[in-house]
Amino acid sequence: MTTAEHAGRPGPEDIRRALWENESAPNGLLRNARAEELVTAAEATGDRDLLRQALFGLIRAYEYSTERGKMLVPFARLMQEWDRDPSAFDGADTHTFHWMFKWVSSGMLTLPEIPLATMEQWLGEMERRYRMAGYSERAVRQAEFELAEETGDTERAARAFAAWTVAERDRMANCHACELGGQGHYRLSQGQDDEALRTWAPVLDGSAGCMEEPHRVLAKSLLPLVRTGRLDDARAHHLRGYRMARGNESLLPSIGLHIEFCALTGNEGRGLEILSEHAAHLASEGNPWARLELLTGVLVLTRRLLELGVGEQPAVAYAGRQRTVRELHELLTAEATGIAARFDERNGSDVVSGRLKHRLEREPLLAGLPLGVRAARLPGPPTPAPVVPVPRGGDQAAAPGASASPAQLLAEAVAEARELRAQGHPRATAAWDRVEALASQAGETTEGGEAAQAGEAAEGGETADPLLAADLLDHRAIRAGRAGDESARELFERTAAAYRAAGEPSRAALAEMRVATAAVGAGAEPEEIRDLTAAAAASAQALDPADPTRTRRIATAALLKIKIDAALRHDEEDHGDARLEADLAVFTEQFGRDTGGDGNGVDDLLAEADRIRADLAWRSGDADTADELLALAARRVIASCHPWNAAEPLSRRARLLMRLGRLDDAEEAARAAVTHGAELVDPHELGAVRLTLAEVLYQRDGEEAEAAQYALEAAHWFDAAGDSAGAGAYARLVLAQALGETGRSAEAAEVLESALPDLLEHGDEQAVRARDTLARNLRALGDRRAAAEQYLLAAEVAKGWEHPGAHAQLATLAAECLSGAGLRDEAVAAYQRAVELWESVGDPVSLARALRSLAWLEMRGGDPAAAKELMARALTAVEGEGAELLVERARTWAQTAELILDELYAEDGEEAEDTADGEDVGEARQDTAAAAEARREAVLLLERAEAAFAALGAGALDERARCAVQAAWAEQGLGRTDAATARLRSLIDEFGALDTEESRGCLPQLEHTLEQIGGRA
Repeated sequence: MTTAEHAGRPGPEDIRRALWENESAPNGLLRNARAEELVTAAEATGDRDLLRQALFGLIRAYEYSTERGKMLVPFARLMQEWDRDPSAFDGADTHTFHWMFKWVSSGMLTLPEIPLATMEQWLGEMERRYRMAGYSERAVRQAEFELAEETGDTERAARAFAAWTVAERDRMANCHACELGGQGHYRLSQGQDDEALRTWAPVLDGSAGCMEEPHRVLAKSLLPLVRTGRLDDARAHHLRGYRMARGNESLLPSIGLHIEFCALTGNEGRGLEILSEHAAHLASEGNPWARLELLTGVLVLTRRLLELGVGEQPAVAYAGRQRTVRELHELLTAEATGIAARFDERNGSDVVSGRLKHRLEREPLLAGLPLGVRAARLPGPPTPAPVVPVPRGGDQAAAPGASASPAQLLAEAVAEARELRAQGHPRATAAWDRVEALASQAGETTEGGEAAQAGEAAEGGETADPLLAADLLDHRAIRAGRAGDESARELFERTAAAYRAAGEPSRAALAEMRVATAAVGAGAEPEEIRDLTAAAAASAQALDPADPTRTRRIATAALLKIKIDAALRHDEEDHGDARLEADLAVFTEQFGRDTGGDGNGVDDLLAEADRIRADLAWRSGDADTADELLALAARRVIASCHPWNAAEPLSRRARLLMRLGRLDDAEEAARAAVTHGAELVDPHELGAVRLTLAEVLYQRDGEEAEAAQYALEAAHWFDAAGDSAGAGAYARLVLAQALGETGRSAEAAEVLESALPDLLEHGDEQAVRARDTLARNLRALGDRRAAAEQYLLAAEVAKGWEHPGAHAQLATLAAECLSGAGLRDEAVAAYQRAVELWESVGDPVSLARALRSLAWLEMRGGDPAAAKELMARALTAVEGEGAELLVERARTWAQTAELILDELYAEDGEEAEDTADGEDVGEARQDTAAAAEARREAVLLLERAEAAFAALGAGALDERARCAVQAAWAEQGLGRTDAATARLRSLIDEFGALDTEESRGCLPQLEHTLEQIGGRA
């Protein structure tokens, strides 16, 4: 035992082991602190080689953290070691030593306390040493370019850039991805968005990459992509890039760029969430340049939030307490400008402050770019949909800039709103909102100036226009009814009275119908509701026969009575579907003759009756009738020139057809729903039609990318409707599934993780589907441990289901991921559970596959006997007739043979070592006899498997060839080389005669094996 060990200090081997472990530790302050401790411990041993390795480790730790500036001291010590004895550095250490010059050079730029003269001196030293070592000047010129660009020497930067890009690439040149990142950034700084994106293309498409690329380039590409109109790419790069950069200390500048992107594309809520995840780094005393880049992105966000009027809302904690947006903006502005000033003082220019000012003055690029992920909504009401005027015959629009009095503006707005209302146009509500605002401005109200109270004035005759007052009261009542407000009934009663006073009995009758509807919502007694309905119907009947709205009012009252009677029967536990169908059929027969398209026809009412009848037909199992009725409903409203009303029945029809498996027809209906719904303004309706089309497209092979686009739009509209947790979450599930199917797993995982808390509240079925989808995408990203966690959580939910198949499948998938993650014990337990479940399900194929996988885990765990027993169980499970069982038997025979041979090869290796150490030769001969018996057993199993694969035909050629190759090698080990080569030649001749793509694909392996075995003969 050494003196150091006696003293409680670690020995050299302990330090080497700790250095190796720290290399794989997460980047950050803890890794840095550990690396510092290991340098001290290595120095105490007096082992110069160990000290060099510790210094290398410390510099690497600093490089990938916010403390890059600290590497100057350990690198200076490393230089002393080199200058003392360069021969002590082996080839790898020599390369690493020179490579780290570049890190130190770029690290100096990020520290304003390092004088320019020192950096110039260091650049000269780097150039001298590279020349002595025989390296190209490429890395030196890149370092010179970075120095010139950072200090604002544009002419020198241009010269150095040109020299860098033409110099020979050698072992000391930066990785191709990092070089492209810097070159593209230079072009971006010159305003060349397209050229920057072209430069970055190999990094963005995965052709070039490293530890921090494409992470950084994905972030840098965001705003150029938006400016050049490539919005889909911008969205994808944000989702993928942020996932890569999140939580990585060395990528805080990239985090700042993601926050800035969110601030400039209408995603301020998402920007706040990203800020919250990285708030601890705002006060970091690490690298000043990295901190300035992060603060700049945050300041772009806080400035935008101030512009949106949410400055007093809480942001994140900073400097000891929670801060509002305004407080944070003021504090960070002082911090950022102070850091920039320090750099400017060092550089002798205002370049850094100028860049900061330029970024902080940027205006938003887009009002809103849907990202797919769920983000917290900012406080305040949602932005209303714009009012798009509908042209009126003979009207002339006012010339741009023409002045109009408030009264004129109000009169025009009222005329437009009434026309939209008469058409049942979706924009009528927004038009009345505008009227309400203009009425308030024009003083067309009572005391208090609130347009919402104009209806009250009508009752007392206090306004110049009692009809307008009644209209505004009607608008207020409808708004209350939609919100479920208890005041709705009273407001509608007052509306009816106001309309009668204004000489509008038709609209008064309609208001009375709404009184009945409001009474239902308020839980009034059935008799009272029926009396209200009858009174409304009587008012409709009493209208002047010359009134063009009379037929429509009578039909509306009749349909209302049918629906209310059905609702009351439902409450009285008498569903009466047959009665409802009969009433609707009578209604359709009675009013089907009047289908005028002038706004007073009843097409939309007939279509509503058709929709209800379609629901009844579907509920009774008559899908064909339901389909016909929904198609009829859509035709009615399209023919009446009200196409927006066709969106809902078409969307319903698409869902029905999708369930029936008629995907072509379903897609046609869903696309028609989106087309005819072009004038819809209700965000929930806009989301619903797009979600339907997304689901249909997702069911179709090859249309997943378009499905993702419509699901993205659906999620955006559901968010606008305030339904992110409901329909919005489901839209994100469809979006994630579609993204995953198109290979965009990082985006899919990011989207689904944001929606998962909501989806877990949607019931067990959606919870399992969401976790399964997330697990699939995590697995595709290589994160098998996280995927296994999701599968296990899903299995926990599914275990309570009546049929255990889903539970078994999820347990199997979890086991596969646990095995892939190297968690053998956990994988064994999961496979054992899967085996039990597949046995209870009675699925022999899945059972055999789980048993074989478990067998291999036991084999790797050193228990070949248990592995063979499991293979035997798998073989028993698939006894019986049928091709599916035959293929599983063949695979079990083949894998049992592989297992035997693997055990044999492992023993052969041990035997060779034991014999070399002097073990008794007689014992070795006995082992050889046992080995020969094992090979013979394996050959028999492989022959049996090959025969089964041959019986299965062309689809099993590859597995058949694999069996033949393994059998040939086993025979060669038995000394039966002639038999082995004959086996291979026979199969080569057979496959050659087949001359199919599959058979030709197998020949190289067979021919190569024949050549190898023949060469050993």
